[in-house]
Amino acid sequence: MAKAAKKKAKPKPAKRSARIVAKSKVAKKSAKPAVKKKTAKTSRPAARKTAAKKIDPLNRKQYTSLTPILAVRDVRRAVDFYTNALGFTLRNLMDGPQGPLHAELRFRDTTLMLNPESAEQHTLSANSIGGTPATLYVLVENVDDVFHRAIAAGGKVLMPVMDMFWGDRISMIADPDGNKWMIATHKAEPSEAEMREAMQRQMTQMSNQSQRDQAGAAAATAGSESEY
Repeated sequence: MAKAAKKKAKPKPAKRSARIVAKSKVAKKSAKPAVKKKTAKTSRPAARKTAAKKIDPLNRKQYTSLTPILAVRDVRRAVDFYTNALGFTLRNLMDGPQGPLHAELRFRDTTLMLNPESAEQHTLSANSIGGTPATLYVLVENVDDVFHRAIAAGGKVLMPVMDMFWGDRISMIADPDGNKWMIATHKAEPSEAEMREAMQRQMTQMSNQSQRDQAGAAAATAGSESEY
């Protein structure tokens, strides 16, 4: 009887299964807060998307470090000259009640701004003030073609096309508003010694040509005076 009693007193595995069930319930309870954390994390990117867009203070998408602004008498006429003669492209033109207020043109990576001249705002064109101390230097693929096209479009010859000692072939014109443009094509890359030698040779040629021009002008003046 004692042995039989001992055999009946072995229902211990039920406790183990109860412990396993209890542990699984605890694990499920502890796993629930993790879901809340995930939902909280997924809501953060939405808040970032609504943040204010960062503005570049240098506006590098639209402009480079330096942008010239020219005052012109007729904005539309100036746009036509720069696009047809020099190869600019029109980016935008702002019209007002009395005509264009502002225009922006592009030449490769450079922007050129145009404003109508205004005596009230002290912005007069080069022609209105009798000239300009500034010259705009623009590099093109073929200086000869651009030079002849600019003259045909109404530009004024200030310097014919010639090869210069620093390696560029250049010309100079004045546009219809009096702004000076030096048009150039890069042709050679001389050394410093070659550049000095070419400069001396070119200066001598220019001096001799100037003397010949002065002598010719003096002879013409003397001939006209002798007729009287």
